[in-house]
Amino acid sequence: MLIDNSHASIDIASPIFEHTDKLKHSTMELDPWAAVNSASSALASVSDPKKIQLDAAKKALTLLQSDDSGVLIELCLAAANGDTAQLTSILTKPENIKVLTEQDNSGLSPLIYAVVSGQEDSTELILSKSAASLNEPDGLFGYTPLMWAVYFDNKNIVVELLNHGAKLDVAGKNGLTVFDLVKPASDMHDFFEQHGLFEQDKTVDVGMDFYKDDAHVMGESKGDEELLDNIRLRTAGLDIGNEDGGLYQDSNAFVQSSTLLGDEFNFNKLLKNQYIIFSDYDIPSILDLIFSLNIQHNHKTTYPAAVIYQCVRYADHMKNNDVLVENFLNLAFTKIRSGTASKSGVTSVYSEGDIVLQSYWLSVVNFLFFYLSKDDGFFKRYPKVLQDLINTLNSLMIELANSIKFRLDGLVDSCLLDYASIPDISTTLYRNDWNFFKKKNHSKSTYDEIFDMLYPPTVKEQLKPSPIKIVQTLGALLYVLDLHNIHPVVTQQTLSSVFHWISSTIFNRVISQKRYLSRVSAIQIRLNISVLEDWSRSNNRAPKMPDIDEYLLKLFPYTLLDDNLSEDHNHNALSNVALFANKKGDPHDAAFYHSTLFTIVKSHFEPTFELLQWLQCLSGIQDEENLLSLTGSLYKLNSAQLWKAADKYRYEVDEAKLSKAMRKVIEKRAKESNKPVEGLFYTSKDCVLLNQDYNFPVVLPTIPEMVDEYGAGIGGINKERAREFDPFLPYQIVDAIEEIHDQKTTQKEHDDNNDVQRINDEFEQNIMDVGTTNAHDTGLFSEMTMPASLAHRPWGEDENEINPW
Repeated sequence: MLIDNSHASIDIASPIFEHTDKLKHSTMELDPWAAVNSASSALASVSDPKKIQLDAAKKALTLLQSDDSGVLIELCLAAANGDTAQLTSILTKPENIKVLTEQDNSGLSPLIYAVVSGQEDSTELILSKSAASLNEPDGLFGYTPLMWAVYFDNKNIVVELLNHGAKLDVAGKNGLTVFDLVKPASDMHDFFEQHGLFEQDKTVDVGMDFYKDDAHVMGESKGDEELLDNIRLRTAGLDIGNEDGGLYQDSNAFVQSSTLLGDEFNFNKLLKNQYIIFSDYDIPSILDLIFSLNIQHNHKTTYPAAVIYQCVRYADHMKNNDVLVENFLNLAFTKIRSGTASKSGVTSVYSEGDIVLQSYWLSVVNFLFFYLSKDDGFFKRYPKVLQDLINTLNSLMIELANSIKFRLDGLVDSCLLDYASIPDISTTLYRNDWNFFKKKNHSKSTYDEIFDMLYPPTVKEQLKPSPIKIVQTLGALLYVLDLHNIHPVVTQQTLSSVFHWISSTIFNRVISQKRYLSRVSAIQIRLNISVLEDWSRSNNRAPKMPDIDEYLLKLFPYTLLDDNLSEDHNHNALSNVALFANKKGDPHDAAFYHSTLFTIVKSHFEPTFELLQWLQCLSGIQDEENLLSLTGSLYKLNSAQLWKAADKYRYEVDEAKLSKAMRKVIEKRAKESNKPVEGLFYTSKDCVLLNQDYNFPVVLPTIPEMVDEYGAGIGGINKERAREFDPFLPYQIVDAIEEIHDQKTTQKEHDDNNDVQRINDEFEQNIMDVGTTNAHDTGLFSEMTMPASLAHRPWGEDENEINPW
């Protein structure tokens, strides 16, 4: 039974509070908590007595507040009033955190007060300190914090509670659950419905079709995954309830110049406050601080890159210490790779990683490359650093792509291969199948078809697996890449890797499973893939070609290592990096990633499109001339793949069959002239299955491209954007690093003094030991006594007597 949670109006509540004020002088001084009971008795006729009793409990707290009031009362009041400063001050003491699980005399905990008062910041702060009372019902009404959030229709707090592990199936003291408090036709009901939360309700009446139909639309794991994905976006600083109007707004995107150390960063000259003083013994602590910045400064990826760069330029320009520069960067790159499950550049295939975190560190390396490139001659002095940076960038892109592949792996079959939008496709009859077991299709009337077309699909239909789910996952990837301001060339490579995997996966599954080798399946799969094409067309971005000489462009990135290069220079100085050869159809060429996203998608899907075309036209081949004409237009398929599809092809009942003569021609070509197609990569020597996990080399953005994206632009007119992406640091970070350096320096001096003192003590002790030994001489070796004859006989004595010869 649903409970009415409409709020009492001010006019209704005003006489109640007048009654409560009258009670204050008589009973409040003796027992302030009596206000709760008195309000309860006086409000029996009010439409929402819960709200009034909660307000009365809060008022009782206010009356109890004094200089010597307990920690629990202070916590409850701060939580109810949204006073996060007071909350933070109280919770700095570890013993006060335990008080968060306690309830006051009215039976309410600080978390309950924050939730019922609609204080999102207080709720988030309390949960960050302790979530022990997250699923505990209060002592007043027996509601859990999640039940209160649903009761008051506060969607943001519901998301926050779910993010910290609130359970939907926990029953209150009165036996009610969260689902009993969701009102039909409310925003909260839509929220539960959209995210498949009703499927976890085990107490819904079977007759309640409104809930039952939505409860089994998706599998449990898919519903949970979708909810967690939305919660993860919320954790990343996104509001799932907002429209596109603040989609790319980041509260940390630009820091005012008053908080920065300087207004213009000079990359060519070492200026004060534009470098960080450190020593080798500070490196571990500085790296720990760098890896805490993603929590303190959400999505501001220039800060970690700026810390690394300012440390490096101090070691390079001020200390002239090559070893310190290389060691610091090597440790930083190693920790970045290990922090994203990509240790030493070895990436794991199909691992569920945090795409927000992986995108964050990809952006950090992206900005670090930008800063080091603007530092004149840096890579000429440290060529090994450039190779390490390339390896790290490649590892992060692979890890991010693998995380998306893991999410898409279970969706390819249901959303692209098995999804059917063509009417009656599931009732198609094939030869050699047990067709008499299939149900006969009952055609709909014209009225039913028109009726279905006029109305949008039901929620159940919308939640079914479809190509839209693939598009949503791709949209999430593109969102986090844009959120962290990753360069368009790097973004294009990451998306290209994902689309290459999707195309190769579809190709391999179609050609290796007979149930997809039919004309009807080919038409439907091609139609499903067109949804991905439409998405790429709507996001049809293309990085601008750098405005530099083509000769220098072909030598990049080797121009970072040496200014005097020729076309026959050593191309092996750098590995796993792509050069510009203006071959726009080759993923090994840098020009490929300067094409539009739609062009890249079409290029990766060419083998799949040709396979689907071959399946659609196969049964229409009449003679060898038609065969040669058709196969001559299929440039991405080899003879073995053509024969594999033709040999396992499923014919419909009324479909014309390929003649035996044509089959022999195709089979003969597969055995005699099968060759791999140039530009494609296979998993075996028979060249049938494509290598879906092939990794292409890295394309580095040129310096003009990065300046155009992150700098002031042509003529230096966009100084605000340049200041936003320059390696400036707030005072808080600089002060923290200086404190680390001071502490470590003091500690090292103390340790050195202790070592010197220990050495001196040991030296003095040795001298004292020698002096003591001489002073207490026992005379043990003062006189040497010759051994007796029994112990030693003189050499040669009586030898002639024993041996006269």
